[in-house]
Amino acid sequence: MLPTVFDHHSTAWLQPFAVTMPDMAMLAINRRAVSLAANEQALSLLAPVGEELPKESRQVLIEAMREGKTELNITLTLKGLKRDFKCRLFYPQHTRRAVGLMLEEEEKTLTAQLLHMQSIVHSLIEMSPDLICIKDSDNRWMMANEQMLNTFQINHFDFEFLNNRQIAQTLHPVFRNSFEHHEKSDQQVWQTRQPYHNEELVHLPQGGHKTLEVHKVAYYDREDLPSHLITVARDVSEQKFIQTQLNNRSAVLDTLISCDWMLHSTERWQTVAENVLQQCCLSFRFSRATLLQHENIHMRNKTEMRSKALFHWAMNGFHATYEHWEKVSFLTPELQRWHALLAQGQPVMCDALSLPEAERALLKSHDTVNLVIVPLMLDDDWWGSMVIERCFDAEPTSSQELGSLMAIGRTLSVAINREQTGKHLKLAKIAFDSTTEGIMIVNPAGELVGINQGYTLITGYAEEEVLGSKPQIFKQRPRGLFGALKRHGKWSGEIENVRKNGESYTEWMTITAVRNHANAITNYVGVFADISEMKRSQRQLNSLVNHDPLTGLPNRRLINHLFAHAIQRSGRNEQQAAILFIDLDRFKNINDSLGHYAGDQLLLSVTERLRQAVRESDIVGRLGGDEFIIMLENLRSKADASQKAHDILEALRVEFNIDHHQIFVSGSIGISMYPQDGQDVESLIKAADLAMYQVKNNGKNHVAFYDAALSRDAVEHFQLETELRQALNKNQLNMFYQAQIDLKTGMIIGAEALIRWMHPTQGIISPAKFIPLAEETGLILSIGEWALAQSVRQAHAWHQQHPEFKKIAINVSAVQIMKSKFADTVYGILMESECDPSIIELEITESTLMQHTQHVVDTFNQLKLLGISIAIDDFGTGYSSLSHLKRLPLDQIKIDRSFVKDLPNDKDDAAITSAIYAMATQLGFTVVAEGVETEEQEKFLQRLGCQTAQGYLYAYPVNADDFVKLLTLNNQRKIKRHA
Repeated sequence: MLPTVFDHHSTAWLQPFAVTMPDMAMLAINRRAVSLAANEQALSLLAPVGEELPKESRQVLIEAMREGKTELNITLTLKGLKRDFKCRLFYPQHTRRAVGLMLEEEEKTLTAQLLHMQSIVHSLIEMSPDLICIKDSDNRWMMANEQMLNTFQINHFDFEFLNNRQIAQTLHPVFRNSFEHHEKSDQQVWQTRQPYHNEELVHLPQGGHKTLEVHKVAYYDREDLPSHLITVARDVSEQKFIQTQLNNRSAVLDTLISCDWMLHSTERWQTVAENVLQQCCLSFRFSRATLLQHENIHMRNKTEMRSKALFHWAMNGFHATYEHWEKVSFLTPELQRWHALLAQGQPVMCDALSLPEAERALLKSHDTVNLVIVPLMLDDDWWGSMVIERCFDAEPTSSQELGSLMAIGRTLSVAINREQTGKHLKLAKIAFDSTTEGIMIVNPAGELVGINQGYTLITGYAEEEVLGSKPQIFKQRPRGLFGALKRHGKWSGEIENVRKNGESYTEWMTITAVRNHANAITNYVGVFADISEMKRSQRQLNSLVNHDPLTGLPNRRLINHLFAHAIQRSGRNEQQAAILFIDLDRFKNINDSLGHYAGDQLLLSVTERLRQAVRESDIVGRLGGDEFIIMLENLRSKADASQKAHDILEALRVEFNIDHHQIFVSGSIGISMYPQDGQDVESLIKAADLAMYQVKNNGKNHVAFYDAALSRDAVEHFQLETELRQALNKNQLNMFYQAQIDLKTGMIIGAEALIRWMHPTQGIISPAKFIPLAEETGLILSIGEWALAQSVRQAHAWHQQHPEFKKIAINVSAVQIMKSKFADTVYGILMESECDPSIIELEITESTLMQHTQHVVDTFNQLKLLGISIAIDDFGTGYSSLSHLKRLPLDQIKIDRSFVKDLPNDKDDAAITSAIYAMATQLGFTVVAEGVETEEQEKFLQRLGCQTAQGYLYAYPVNADDFVKLLTLNNQRKIKRHA
């Protein structure tokens, strides 16, 4: 170990240098550059390579000392990094003494290496599939990789040096809860100095969520002050989803095995029934279950059904409902549908909210939202039921769960039937002969020496036919049989066997070795059960996964599989194929008016007609609701597909007799052709769907082929909707104003506010194009409120500066009146703008009068109380009723431009215009004429007595600044002829 103090007689002369420069690395070396002593700084610096300088560095120093140099540069490799040092040599007066060596690192090189290391670290962070971010001691974001920024949709240029709360303000609102949680966990790490590990859910703007496995750790500097906090998160969503699916399937399988084992055990079924109910509820996430036994009581004039609750179970916090079910009689008219299904061995599965009112009344007082009733059948008789309920916000029962519950119900039925059959038989031999399982006794040589009646019932062989022969299991010798018997004395497993009549079946066999007092095997006892029915149930469960439970048609999952194979066949054979997308017209009205039971029966009848209308080789499936889909193969042309589609429409045109009702339905059919319209199932179905919607839009009950223009229209419609959602925020919507003229004075007395969309690439988009889209999507509520506020504020300003400006007319959509508290909105805008309500006139279309008239009347009455006037726009083009005009508190009628444009030459238009004016005058309304473009039209309206007009004769719609100029000109002269 080198001395750290220069106290040797050969190095002592260097001690004053070491004292005056304590922070400088200093060594004492001899003429061979061997270290004699070194201070703490030098030892710390050379620690990675030992106490001696590297060989190549020593050689450089020896040469320098020979030449008498006092300064030189050397490079040392420390911890894998090359570092440059400036060396100073101090020579003693006597040559025998040690030479002093002072090492000073070049700062520029150190900085470059640090920057290089930082670049490497940054690259590693970016390459990581994990979400990584680094924050400083004030929790400000210093660095974040792409995975982190993309997950939370953070702008690459807007996050640096901001804290969690500041970044959250720039993000989609759905992320704010996550960032609030991040802030709390960050503070926890700083305060506790403990690493943080947790699983967190991040909800996404488009729906759904991600599961992140989050790790956080805080770092402190040498002075123990907070330095940096590093967060690493891993997306484990897929693993969690797979784990959940596996757990659910495992729970189902465990429940089936457990319930089967309990019900096939030697205990009486009554001792395990409550455990079976509990297992069902826990595994399938049900809230409670009841086991009912039914009994029909025959009276003089009628038969009643009484139920007794034998067992029940409920989760903590849920009250039992067995007393309620004991009072329910399945023979009442309200439950005849349930009775018909259950008596035939079919389950009842329903969502409480979708039930008819009479059936729903049974459940609404018990918080039940999902119900399954599994019948327990003894032979062909309905003995009892398992009633299983889900409460509150539960998921609907899946077809897989239903199949599993049916399998448990059949096993329970077998157990009940087994006990009932042998409950009076007490003697061992009688029990032996009467058990439903087959029992056989085999000697050590593997020969049958005894069987019971169950053996004969299952296999068909009588005792005299099989005694002395080897049973099938000893012929097959399944793997592990004799090893298990030797080690454990017991073996269980599944084997295939054949009955006497040649029928194959599956049995579950348990072989037990019987030993004597000397532990020698004297016999084997085999007990087996015919599980063919259970295997059939498993196959049925698989069928439920791939078929629509109501119609039995292939569901969406199986459709994709079948259609894919059909497309492959058509491709190999170079043939055409077609997909028919069928949507029933008016089905929702039938469901709403006659109930879901009638709707289900109608769907079954439609299914039968579709099957009859197509070939046996064609594929018919149900996508859900009232949507069906058909694949036609081996077609010669589009005409074949068109003919088949019209055959289907013809088949649907015949009335359906459902529950004593004659029902008429029609269908809208869209057709896509392979290979012209697509090469895969998804694109062909999408194309047929678009074609079907084309039929819907054109009046329904027809057939349409897919056209590429439909996709373009759909894309354009979607793109326009997306851009319209952003138009308001991007200030692309502007208000224009068209002057209204007093026909007596020729002066501007008001204006109509008109909204315009100034699209950045398409220019001005007509309201006729985007207003219907806004109404369809609900955007009209925010757009309409914005337009109303803009117009009211502008009118208030103009009225203050130009008192002759007396009215502004603002168009209002029916959607605004029907789907918002419109009167409250108007009141709020008036209060905020301090506008005089008397200068505001709201214009509605005639179609508004035909919808929810009482609601319209109430809304207009509230507006009238505010002092606002109301006008009907485009009068005469709709279907308004004079009774509606009489009921509504209207002030003005606007004659539509379609009646004005041909005045005065068109006699019909002249007569209609005169009639509208006369009617309006009699009802006390003022009249405004739209679309005035010629002086002849103006003169006709003046002779008629019309008070106000607007049109291109006077002024085009202009923006607010240009309208102010019109008002200024209005004070100087009359405005006319395109002012």
